[in-house]
Amino acid sequence: MAMKIIVDECLKCGACVAVCPRESITEQTDDSGETIYVIDANICTECVDEGGPQCQEECPVPECIVKAE
Repeated sequence: MAMKIIVDECLKCGACVAVCPRESITEQTDDSGETIYVIDANICTECVDEGGPQCQEECPVPECIVKAE
């Protein structure tokens, strides 16, 4: 599985990017020109080797980063 960022909840602080050991989180631009952060599900491992999702622990917004379904 992988994690995903709920764009509407994201503060766009970038804290998650700094702690991702797989570098699976990138800054992108959506169709309206807004900056968003996206987790690449092909790279994300939910930090199984680090004791759990580092991005989720670092994020200041509860429920912003969740398991992708």
